[in-house]
This record gives sequence, structure tokens and C-alpha cells, in this order.
Amino acid sequence: MDLPDRVVVSCTRTPERVAQLRRISAAHLRLWGVSDCIETATLLISELVTNAIRYGERDDISFSLYHLKGEVRVDVDDGTPGRPRVKRPAFDKETGRGMLIVDTLADEWGTSDDGSRTWATMTVPTPMRTTPGFWCEWRGADGERLAACASAGPTSAINWARTQMRVIASTIGEPLLADLWDWLSDGWRDAAAALERGEDFTLPLVAGPHAFVWHARPVRFLPMAALEGGEPACSATG
Repeated sequence: MDLPDRVVVSCTRTPERVAQLRRISAAHLRLWGVSDCIETATLLISELVTNAIRYGERDDISFSLYHLKGEVRVDVDDGTPGRPRVKRPAFDKETGRGMLIVDTLADEWGTSDDGSRTWATMTVPTPMRTTPGFWCEWRGADGERLAACASAGPTSAINWARTQMRVIASTIGEPLLADLWDWLSDGWRDAAAALERGEDFTLPLVAGPHAFVWHARPVRFLPMAALEGGEPACSATG
């Protein structure tokens, strides 16, 4: 059975405890690897603890913070019966919005049967996962992008570059072919080595009046729908 991450604190019912419990909670959320929810969780904690300090009748309060399976739960027990109410104060009122904030931010909230303990839960945001790869471009002498491709690794980046070189060679004609085919056979090894090290690589090609630049750089891609063959999509412009 999975046991939750948990921190339990008993403290006096004094105003300075709000900031202290926020700091303690933020530190534990970082320790548990759920720092993405710190801002929302600490705001919930502020409102629940402030409510307990303001309306509780016992000298101390009991505070608990739990994390289990993608959910964070906050419990505050002030020992005073009575369910807190969600108020909607007038716009110019400076107080009275605590439980309205809790009701807005929490996925769920409630109380114990006698109302002495108030709890709130929130779902931990799923972190955005990125995938390493390479962004490749062919540009003309004027800087205009002729073609671009998102590649999963050095090999696919090189294969795409070589394919585009053949397109350029067939378009430009004989004067450029020698340099192009030299790189197609051997020059790509320097590019592959640089990309394997996670470095940028730039290849300028000049033949007569024609000039082109191929550039590849390491990037991280955001998630996208899976494509047939598992390769990122390529785009061409110009």
C-alpha cells in the first residue's frame, strides 16, 4: 500500500504562524518533487490557517500537509465546531474572501462532521515533458530560409541535410556540384560529431555566384501527436 508524503505541525494560534507554515509547506513540496503546485498550495494554506487563527477558540491549531498519487491535501484543525461559509463580500471590503478563494482554487474542500477540521485538495499539475532534438535550416545568401526540419537526432538531421543538398545541386547546376558531393561523401562526419556533442554546426557553401548556409542546433521539442515512423515533421519554405 502506498503511504502519503506527510508533514504534521502543531502550533500556537498566532498570526505569525501563517508565514511559517507557508515556508514549511513550500520546502516539503519541493522535497517531494511537486514544486509546480507551491503557489496554489501556499495560497490555500494561507487562507485556511488565517481562518483558523481568526475564528478558532482553542489556543493551538493542528496543521497537516499530504501528498499522494498526484494530489496535495491540506488539513487545518482549530478544535472549534462550525462549518466555514463561502462569503461574497462587497467589492470595497478588504476581508471576508478567504473561503471564496479556497472554494475557487481547491478541487474539493470540506470539513469534519463537527466542523472543527477544514480540508482542501488540489491536483498536482503534470509537468510538461520535452524531447531533445535538432532544428535544421538551409538559408540563402540573403538570409531567406529555403527549408527547415525538426529532427530527432544527429543521423536524421544529417540525412535531411544531404537530401536537401541534392535538391539544391539539381536546381543550381554543375558549378556547385563538386563542393556539394564532397560534403555528401565525407564532410558530413564533422557535422555528425558536433551534433553528437550537443553543439551547433554551420556549413557555408559557396560556388560562383551561389551561396548557401546549413545550420543545425540542439533544441527541446514540446509534446505533439505521434507521427508515422516516429520522426518529427519537416517543413519547407520558399
